[in-house]
Amino acid sequence: MIAQPLSNPSQLIIRNSSEQMFCLDHLVVIGLPADQLVSHLLADGVGHITALTRDYSAWRRLQGQFEGFGERFSLTFAPALSGEFTRPVDGVLVFLQKSKPLMDFWLAMVLSFLPEGAPVWLVGENDEGIKSWKKRLKRDFGSVRSIDNARHCVLLEAGEPLTTPDRFDPTQWFESFSAGGNTTISSLPGVFSHGRLDQGTRVLLDTLNSVPAGKVLDFGCGAGVICAHMHALAGDHDFTLVDCDALALASSERTLQDAGCQSFRVLPSDGLTAVSGAYDLIISNPPFHQGVRTNYAVTEQFLAQSRQLLRPGGELRIVANSFLRYPPVIEQTYGHCQTLLVRDGFSVYRAVRKR
Repeated sequence: MIAQPLSNPSQLIIRNSSEQMFCLDHLVVIGLPADQLVSHLLADGVGHITALTRDYSAWRRLQGQFEGFGERFSLTFAPALSGEFTRPVDGVLVFLQKSKPLMDFWLAMVLSFLPEGAPVWLVGENDEGIKSWKKRLKRDFGSVRSIDNARHCVLLEAGEPLTTPDRFDPTQWFESFSAGGNTTISSLPGVFSHGRLDQGTRVLLDTLNSVPAGKVLDFGCGAGVICAHMHALAGDHDFTLVDCDALALASSERTLQDAGCQSFRVLPSDGLTAVSGAYDLIISNPPFHQGVRTNYAVTEQFLAQSRQLLRPGGELRIVANSFLRYPPVIEQTYGHCQTLLVRDGFSVYRAVRKR
């Protein structure tokens, strides 16, 4: 798999690694991007790196790149790290995420395993809000300073934690909310529309009074709202929920378990790469953001590939902002596109595989 160029935050890290900042025996990296940062750090003197990513596409890209480092590098795709390490932690590097609740979640995790005297570094781009974090870090650390500012990024260092938290339990961070009727949703920080029902999904749910029974694929499942709602309706369904976000998959699993659904599975997937089989219904409130940037490519690729996963007579149904130009993509793939509902700036589209 082709290596990704160094991101701006990674370039800022490399710029400072020559000053022995990261020449540690064991560095923990949270939110590792899918670039060549690890190989640079290991070459610059870091003995071992334990990394966490929430992004399945990053996990796929990184898995094959660093096999040659053996036990010096381990990567986990999950919502959080357990904090049980085979060697002492000498420092933690965190890549800023746009979700403040997710950052609070991860910082609580870091504080639970951070040894006395070990620093925490936070790096992020200006347009992600990194400049506000110098003040925010002072809520948890007695010492916070700026290390460097370049390439539209800032690198911060924090030390001297003000508290020593109890054991970190990710399950205590689930937030529950109602999706109408008796449907309760559980979501972790960082999941799309955390703790509330977003308007686009609300519009989509209002069209689900008649949907095919059978095998259902929910693409970009988030916290599992759509499948939980469908489970409460009449009809037998076998659900496959896919997402690239480990936090979303954990949330969907919790939501469907709590709903008493017996026929479902959650599946990490980079687009549709991990999905196989034939479905009666493919349904989605697809993403069109990657980080803070707009990115239509994933959804457009999903729409183009969705037909081959449908049985003849199977249905595609999605909701999207009405300004997004998805109907032409659907028409090119299916030969037609029906608009079921337009409301509050969102449109629900439907297409059926003819043969």
